[in-house]
Amino acid sequence: MSHLHDVAIIGAGPGGSAAAHYLARQGLDVLLLDKADFPRDKTCGDGLTPRALHVLDDMGILAEAQAAGFRANGLELHAKSGAVMAARIPNHPEYPNYLLIVPRMQLDDIIRRRALESGARFESPVRVRGLVNGPDAVEVQAEQGGRRIGYRARVAILSIGANMRLLQEIGLLKRTPSPILAARAYYENIDGLSDMVQAHFADVPLPGYGWVFPISETAANIGVGYWRSPIFLRKPPASLRGALDTFLGSPKMKQLLAGAKLAGSVKSYPLRTDFASAQTFGERVLLVGESAGLVSPLTGEGIDFALESGQLAAGFLAEVFARGDFSRRAFSGYDRLLRGHFQSIFRFLGYVRNLYVNPLLMHRTIGIAEKRAELKRLFVGVLMGQQHPAEMLTLRTLRSVLLDI
Repeated sequence: MSHLHDVAIIGAGPGGSAAAHYLARQGLDVLLLDKADFPRDKTCGDGLTPRALHVLDDMGILAEAQAAGFRANGLELHAKSGAVMAARIPNHPEYPNYLLIVPRMQLDDIIRRRALESGARFESPVRVRGLVNGPDAVEVQAEQGGRRIGYRARVAILSIGANMRLLQEIGLLKRTPSPILAARAYYENIDGLSDMVQAHFADVPLPGYGWVFPISETAANIGVGYWRSPIFLRKPPASLRGALDTFLGSPKMKQLLAGAKLAGSVKSYPLRTDFASAQTFGERVLLVGESAGLVSPLTGEGIDFALESGQLAAGFLAEVFARGDFSRRAFSGYDRLLRGHFQSIFRFLGYVRNLYVNPLLMHRTIGIAEKRAELKRLFVGVLMGQQHPAEMLTLRTLRSVLLDI
C-alpha cells in the first residue's frame, strides 16, 4: 500500500471512466476500481441523449458506441386518450440530432477501455469498504478475493451510482433521498419497432411513464418508472414488478409484444435525482454522476450528466494539482462548478415534472403538442437535453398548453 496515486476512482461506470480518461490524458496517475469484472451489466434504460453523445464524441469513442447500439431519430409520447405526439429530434448547433440505445454491458466497457487507453490503471473485482483521510492522502480500504487490501491516493472520486452505504459511512449523505423507482426487461423477436423511442403515460403510475427503447430492429429495452408524489400518486403500486406487468399487459404493449419473448430477467433499480440538495464533495473526495444525485428528475436519464460531471471533475482536479491546494475550502470550488453547470437545469426539471407529468395535465399536453409544431419541437428539445426546461414554463408555453391558444 506504499504507492501513492494521484487519483483513485471508485466505480467504473460512465462518470468514473470518463473522469479516468480525462485525468489520465493529462498525465496524472489514475487508479480505476470496480466491484465487478468487465464487461458487466448495469440495470438501466440504456438511452444516450444528444448531450451524452457529445461527450462520447469528445472522448473519441462515438463511432464505437454507434456500432454497439441502435440509432433512434425521434420520440413518441403516447397519451391515455390514444393521442400520440411524434417528432424527430431537432437539429442543434452543438449536440447531435439523434439518440443511441446502447446496452450498458457494451457501453460501460467501451468507456472503461478508453480510460485505459489514455493511461488509467484498472483493478477488479475490488469491493471498497471505506475511506480514511490522512494529512496528505486518502486511504481506500477494500477487499479483493476475501483479502483486505488498501490503496492510497491524493484524491478520491466516487462514482458509485445509487449505492448509498459508502456515502453514509463517510458522512456525505445525511438523509436518504426519495428515488425514482424503475424496472426493465429486454424483449426479442418484436415486430413493429421503428427508429423512434416511445414514452407511454397510460397503464402506468403517474407521475411516471413506461418506455420502449429499441436496441435493434427486433429487440428493445422495455420498462416503467415512477416517483412518489403525495399529490398525484393516489395509490402506489404494490410492487415494481406489478407496475411493469400492468404496463406490459396494456393493449398497445400486448399488440407490440405479440410473438416476442423475454430475454433474461426483469430487473428493478432506484434512481437518485436529488442533485439540487445533494453533497458533491468532502475531504479530498469528489462525487460524480448519480452519486451526486445527477439523474434527471423528469426522465430518469443520468448517463449524460454522469459523463459531463466526470469531465468537469477532471478539469477541476487538473487545476487543483497545478495549485497543490487539496484543502476542503479548495474542493468547495467543485460544488460551485457543478451548481453553475446543473443547478438551474435540475430546479426547472423538477418544476416541469410536477406541473406536466400528472393525471390532470399529461394527456392533454400530448394532444395539444401533437397539433402544434412549435410546442412539439420545444418538448422534444427539453426531453433530449437540447433546450433549457425553463422554456416549458414561459407564459407563452403555458397559454398554449392550458388554453390551447
